Amino acid sequence: MNERANEHTLNKEQFEQLQTLYVDTIVDSMSVEDLQVYVTDDMTDFCKELSNQDLIQEIKYTLDEEMLEEFITQIRGNIYD
Repeated sequence: MNERANEHTLNKEQFEQLQTLYVDTIVDSMSVEDLQVYVTDDMTDFCKELSNQDLIQEIKYTLDEEMLEEFITQIRGNIYD
């Protein structure tokens, strides 16, 4: 292991602060478009890991049942302009 890495022994609280500073710095350096791509990719990966039922529950929890029904209606092609 790199000898300099051993010089940076942090306790749990300090390590959490290091994580926060790192994440904040990375996010602050991203454009809105970069953030949108990142979140879209992350959410897509998250949803791919869910079962069908878990995805339905996730949509109900984070949005609501009405939005779930709107999505299903769109998918089934029952939207009339």
